[in-house]
Amino acid sequence: MAAPYHDLYANHFANIRCSRPTFLGFLNYTATAAAASPAAALKALAPGLQAAAAALTGTVVAREDQGGTGQTLTRSKKDVLRAMRVFVQDANAVHLVPTYRQQPDRLKELLPQGLMHLTDANAADLPVRFEAFANALTAHKADLGPALGKTAADLLAELTAATAAQDAGLKVVKETIGSLGGQWGQACQLLWQLHCTALAAHWEQPALAEAYFNYGLLPRRAGGKAKAGSTPGKA
Repeated sequence: MAAPYHDLYANHFANIRCSRPTFLGFLNYTATAAAASPAAALKALAPGLQAAAAALTGTVVAREDQGGTGQTLTRSKKDVLRAMRVFVQDANAVHLVPTYRQQPDRLKELLPQGLMHLTDANAADLPVRFEAFANALTAHKADLGPALGKTAADLLAELTAATAAQDAGLKVVKETIGSLGGQWGQACQLLWQLHCTALAAHWEQPALAEAYFNYGLLPRRAGGKAKAGSTPGKA
């Protein structure tokens, strides 16, 4: 029998089950976050993560060119909707609130009906509400920079593609990343190294370590329970 809490010391990145492009997006996010880290120990790991992401990008592109994902989705519509909600939460906490802390009226221009108007929206309402939010981000790029608006626009485009593919009956091909071995397994090791290093750097506030990983990009873990009080019809 496994010892209690044994899984806390296992590399959970190797057990991620998703499509290869989805994992690549997750890896790229962490590589970018590490490169921007003020902590020298974390910043030092960025080149390895970036090199791994570049190498895997080549394999994903080659596989798609050969038709390896010809009749598949990268992310399901449900996964993209969830990523939108996570994006809104992160954008608000990391960018909007710090930027407009002394300008509540400006913050209200971006979220006129509050954060939950987006995060608790059901699958039918979220796309329209998110599009308005994306437009507002672009309108405020002088304060926030262009990256947020572009990311939001990319999510809208991905949702359109996922919806069309779902309607056509296409499926998401998910694989357990660690089982792919090779460069994929190495990427899991690099992510685990950053995870452990981030926890060491932020041991007094471990939640800060999570900022280096955008788990909202990944499918929901098997066996996960829905949040209490979730909105009916919410994907």
